[in-house]
Amino acid sequence: MKRWKKLLRGGVALLMVLVFASVLFRGFLTGLAIDATVGAFDPAKAPPPPDYALESSWASLPGIEDPSDRLPDGLEEMASPARELVDVFYIHPTGFAGTSNWNAALGDDTGMGIPTSVMLAAQASAFNGCGQVYAPQYREANLFAFMTPLLAPNRTDGYQALDLAYEDVARAFDYFLEHYSKGRPFIIASHSQGTHHALRLLGEKVEGTQLVDRLIAAYVIGYGVPKDYFGRVFHDIRPCESPTQTGCIITWDTASENHGFHVPRTHRYPDGWEYSGGKERLCINPLTWTSEPGRAPASAHRGALKAKLVDASVEPDRLEFLGLAPEYTWAECHDGQLWIADQRGTLFYDRLGIYHLFDVNLFWLDIRENARLRAETWLHAHGQLQGGDAQTDDALL
Repeated sequence: MKRWKKLLRGGVALLMVLVFASVLFRGFLTGLAIDATVGAFDPAKAPPPPDYALESSWASLPGIEDPSDRLPDGLEEMASPARELVDVFYIHPTGFAGTSNWNAALGDDTGMGIPTSVMLAAQASAFNGCGQVYAPQYREANLFAFMTPLLAPNRTDGYQALDLAYEDVARAFDYFLEHYSKGRPFIIASHSQGTHHALRLLGEKVEGTQLVDRLIAAYVIGYGVPKDYFGRVFHDIRPCESPTQTGCIITWDTASENHGFHVPRTHRYPDGWEYSGGKERLCINPLTWTSEPGRAPASAHRGALKAKLVDASVEPDRLEFLGLAPEYTWAECHDGQLWIADQRGTLFYDRLGIYHLFDVNLFWLDIRENARLRAETWLHAHGQLQGGDAQTDDALL
């Protein structure tokens, strides 16, 4: 027995040493792991840039059937006049989990953990009722790009990969404005890595320009927007604090109740990159469309989109819709997170209690109806809709 106790104590001591060493040398160890897998970032090895004059460089365009056009069975709604008058610029999240390069090549599904078609069907489809959806393909950064700044802060590989991805998004937005949008009001919609790029896009291309007047709203979800962005990055663009406010930002990060862990992230500011750990984060409750604390009841929940990944032989887009679930969960903004009912045993469950993958699906119908309401509010305020054409606040809430 004494021998087993000695072995146990020795094992615990060794574990403590290994943990201490991993913390002390995290940058070194992470650097070794990076060099052994994806290798150092090299611009010469980056995939060819997309040409946005080509339809093939867009994941979604009006007039071309694609997964963003899909709707769940049983959805009943009147067609919105906004659909032909408003544009939606959607930036998809990370699907590239490969280690062959820091950035994904367009049209190459090698290393794709989640196909872009799934993201269009699950997320961009929420906006097809309020406008014409435009979604660029871009050389998205892989998952290492988000881990490297945190685990190996002296390396710049991750930042360079994110810069490359953003350059594509920015060029796509410029092309969209010049060749497609033609002065129409627009919504920016994004999730996760897409939101990382959308925030920078808003700061560099929209803030302080005439485009602010055309911005209906930015649904920038799933990347923890620090509150100090307002004042440091945004001055004209503000948080949305009502269901009908326009020219503003909506964001949340979904987690189970009493979940206190914030996913560590870095954000881009005008003067460089910053770690956002410990910063206050904005949360807009998609059941009330304000940042006010307090629990909104499940009775206010318009509906979650239930769906599951399937083989392409079952559904070409790889996502099978299972229907809408109204009054599915309550929601409460708490310390920068959006708390909801525990999802154990459901399609939305994640063992860590972070429902990041389902930020949009969980509030799909709420987003859809609110985006329509904001679009019609903007159009009415600018004289582009007759008084009776716009939905009222009560009709959509």
